[in-house]
Amino acid sequence: MSATLVQLETFIEVAALGNYTRVAEKFHLTQPGVTQQVRALERQYGVTLVDLVGRRVVLTDAGRFLAARARDLLGAMEALDREMSEFAAARGGVLRIGATLTIGSYVLPELLARFAAARSGVWVQVEVANNSATAARIRAGEVSVALVEGPLTDQDLVIEPFMPDALCLVVPPDHRLAAGGRVVAADLADEPFVWRERGSGTRAIAEAALAGAGVHPPTALELPSGEGVARAVEAGLGVSILSWLVVERAVTERRLEVVEIADLDLRRTFRLVTARGRTLSPAARAFAALVRESA
Repeated sequence: MSATLVQLETFIEVAALGNYTRVAEKFHLTQPGVTQQVRALERQYGVTLVDLVGRRVVLTDAGRFLAARARDLLGAMEALDREMSEFAAARGGVLRIGATLTIGSYVLPELLARFAAARSGVWVQVEVANNSATAARIRAGEVSVALVEGPLTDQDLVIEPFMPDALCLVVPPDHRLAAGGRVVAADLADEPFVWRERGSGTRAIAEAALAGAGVHPPTALELPSGEGVARAVEAGLGVSILSWLVVERAVTERRLEVVEIADLDLRRTFRLVTARGRTLSPAARAFAALVRESA
């Protein structure tokens, strides 16, 4: 049977005060009660912890060692109680968030700033990956909450819409399609496209919309970020369909032109994803609530 925290706390006071009577008064115990707790520790560890010199309690070497270690242990327990209280109030702990690239680059920073202002004690770790990889991380429990841009259908996940987004066809300003500002999907059948890598939510939505119109354009290049795709389009390597969040600055600066695809609906919704049946930490619940409020 291990020593109890009450026994150790009592022994620390015996070591500090050097008198059973004073310790008994402090803890509202009888003096024999204090003595019994010290004797119980001696039996537990098989060593003598105190010697009585007159009416004074003097620690042995074993007693000094135990008192020092017990102080460390009780200090750690107090820290644990404090940290768990902070965790329960969403003021401490670690929050792991997954996000797809567009959201991680253009939406998440503002959400994190607002979260940090309210929960400065929470250490946030963010993992940014494409739609497929982010969904896999939430299923595996590697992140508590994920924000994704692509379609997901999974009975193991709770998927909630939180923010609309629009995809748009972008071309270089001197491209032949830029002049009219409006095309139909069939006009893109032979246009080389610059795409994000497979697994990207943006690419999945765009390709599905084109395929629904019977259009399967050739792929000129694949790149791992929306920003890289936009730069490739600027350089004349092809055209692409990207989030307005990604291309807004380039369009404003006239480095890219937006061309409407009249017969395609390229609106989409960003989604908040959690694992079904898994208990979220208070910090994760607070972040999810913040995301919902942002809608």
